[in-house]
Amino acid sequence: MNQTLTLQTAKPAALREHASKNSGAFLSLIVIATWFGLVVGMIEGVGLLAFQHINWARWGPMIHVSPQIIWISPIVDVALFLIAGILGLLVGKLVSRGPALPAAFFLLSFLAVYDGLTLTGRLFHFACLLLAMGAAFACARWFRAHPHGAVRFFKRTLPAVLSLYVVALFAIEGGQWWKENRATAALPKAAPGAPNLVVIVIDTLRADHVSAYGYRRTTTPNLDRLAAQGVEFQNAIAPSSWSLPSHASLVTGRYMHDHKVGQVEREPWLGWGKRGLGGFPTIGEALEARGYRTGAFSANRTYFSSDLGFGRGFLHFEDYFNSAADCFVRTLYGREFARIYLKRSDKSLMKRVLRRLGLTSLLDQDAEGSGSYGGAFGIRKHADEVNEELFHWIDRDARHPFFAFLNYFDVHDPYGGPHSYQRPDWPEATDADRYDSGVKYVDDQFGALLASLRERGLSDNTVIVVTSDHGESLGQHHLETHGRALYRELVHVPLVIWNPSRLPHGLKVDTPVSNAALAATILDLVGARNTPFPGPGLDELWNPSRGSILSPLAELAANKYPGKRDADADRLIPTATAGWMKSIVTPQWHLIVHQTMGAQIYDWVDDPGELHNLINTPEGQAAAKSLEPELRTESLP
Repeated sequence: MNQTLTLQTAKPAALREHASKNSGAFLSLIVIATWFGLVVGMIEGVGLLAFQHINWARWGPMIHVSPQIIWISPIVDVALFLIAGILGLLVGKLVSRGPALPAAFFLLSFLAVYDGLTLTGRLFHFACLLLAMGAAFACARWFRAHPHGAVRFFKRTLPAVLSLYVVALFAIEGGQWWKENRATAALPKAAPGAPNLVVIVIDTLRADHVSAYGYRRTTTPNLDRLAAQGVEFQNAIAPSSWSLPSHASLVTGRYMHDHKVGQVEREPWLGWGKRGLGGFPTIGEALEARGYRTGAFSANRTYFSSDLGFGRGFLHFEDYFNSAADCFVRTLYGREFARIYLKRSDKSLMKRVLRRLGLTSLLDQDAEGSGSYGGAFGIRKHADEVNEELFHWIDRDARHPFFAFLNYFDVHDPYGGPHSYQRPDWPEATDADRYDSGVKYVDDQFGALLASLRERGLSDNTVIVVTSDHGESLGQHHLETHGRALYRELVHVPLVIWNPSRLPHGLKVDTPVSNAALAATILDLVGARNTPFPGPGLDELWNPSRGSILSPLAELAANKYPGKRDADADRLIPTATAGWMKSIVTPQWHLIVHQTMGAQIYDWVDDPGELHNLINTPEGQAAAKSLEPELRTESLP
C-alpha cells in the first residue's frame, strides 16, 4: 500500500520535473537564438556595408545597402535563428534521449559562421558550407561540455546586446531624421509664389515608343495629355545611353567630359561630401539656396542612389528598403533565399507557395543584383511605391515649396510591369511587346501622380518635367539593351515640361536639345538671375529674346565588360567594349565617333532607324568634317 502511494506520488513529481526541464530548455533557446540573431545581424550589417566598399569594382552585379541595414539585418536574423533553433531543439529530442540544446546550438552556430563567411563575397558557397559545418561541430562540442556556463553567459549579456541594438537603431534613424529636420528648418525663405517642381525620369524610355511621339500603340495617354498642354521637345537627346552618367548630367547640368562620372567609382568610407559628381553644384543645392525643400525617390537602386554621391543636394533621399520584401532580400540570408529559390521558373513549388500566400512582391524580379551570373536578383520597386513615398514626404511639410526628383524603373528590363498588373490588350510575344506593357504601367502611375497633385490643390503651382535617361535597343543594331552604343534609339528620349501659368500651351519644339540643360532651365523658370549651370536654358526656345541652343552631345565611356545579352554585337558594330564613344545631333545629322573604330554619320531625318552609314559618301564626309570640331577631343573616363 505504502509502496503504491510512493510510486503514485513520484510519477507526477517526475512529470513536473520533466516539464520544468523542457520549459527551461525552451526559454534558454529563446535567449540564445535572440542573442545570436542580434549579434550576427549587426555584424552582418556592418560587414555588408564594408564589403560593398571593398568589392566596389563589382558594383553592377551587386545588391546594395545603406546604413539602415545595420538594424534591419538583426530583425531578419532573429526571426530566422528562432525558427532554426526551435527546429534544432525538436530534432535533438527526436534523435537523442539526452539534452536537446546542443543540437539547436549546432544549428545556430552553423548559421552564424556561414553568414560571416558568405558576406565577404570572396568564397564559393560550397566552401562556406564546409567551413561553417566544421565550426558548428566545434561550437556544439564546447556547448555540450559547458552547458550551464554557456546559458548563463547568454542570459547575462542579452540585455547589453539589446541595448546596443536599440542605440544603433535610434542613432541611424534618429540621426537621419534630425539631420533632415535641422536642414529643412535652416532653409532660407522662398520667393513669394515660388512654384513646386517635380522632375520624373522614366528610366529606359525611348521616345519612339511614346504615343505622343507618333507610336502606333497608345502607350502613354496621360503623358500625351500633358504634352498637348505644355512644351513637347520632339528631339531631346540624353547625355549618355545608360543611367549613371545620364543622371549625373541631369542633376549637375554638365556633360560627362566635365563631371567625369563615366563608371562607378570607389565610394569613400566617410561618404562623398562635396567630392561626388565631379564636385560640381547640383540642381538640388541651387534650389535649397532659394528655399526649396528637396527630395529624391529612386527605383533605380543600382545607378541612381545616395551611395553614388547623388544624395548631395537632396535633404531627403529614398532608394533602398521601401518594403518588407526589399528589406529581406538585402540581408544576407534574404540574398541566399533569392539566389536559391527566386530564380526558378514560375511553375516551381516555392513560387507557387509564395503566390498562394499572397507574397507576390517577392516575385517581382529587378535588374539589380547578380542573378544573371549565378547570384541573387533584387526585388523591383514599382512606380506606385515611388508615388507613395513622394506624397508621404510632400504631406509632411507645407511651409516650403518642394523640388522632387523621381526615377520610375518599370520600363527597364525585365519588362512588363508588376505581376499583379492587368496587361494591355496587345499580345506579349516579343520583348518590344512586354516593353510597351511596362511603358503603359508607368503611364498609369504617372496619371495617378497627377490626380494626387490635383486632389491636394498643387497642380496649378507645380512645374512638371517628364523625361528619360536613355532608350533601349530592342534588337536594333544587333543590340538588346543599352549602354553599349549611341544610336538614336538609345539617346532619343521624351521631354515634356508643363505648367499652364508659366509655360506655352501646346508648343512642339523640333530643335535638337539636350536634357542636360534641365538644371539651367529649371533655375530660369523659378526666376533665378545667376545660376551655377552652363546655359542657355531651354526656355530660350520660346522666349522673345531667343538665344542660341548648342547641338546636343551624347557620350559613353569605354567599358570592356560587355553585357551578357549584347556580347555578340561587339563583333558586328563599334561598341564601348573597344573604346569610348561620342555623338552630336543636328537638325539633319547624327555623327557618332568611336575612340578606335572611326566615325559613323546618319541622316536621321530620312533614315530614323539609322540603317545607312553615310561616312564614306561625299555628303556624309563633308557633314562629319563640319561637325567634328564641336565634339570634345579629350578621352572619356
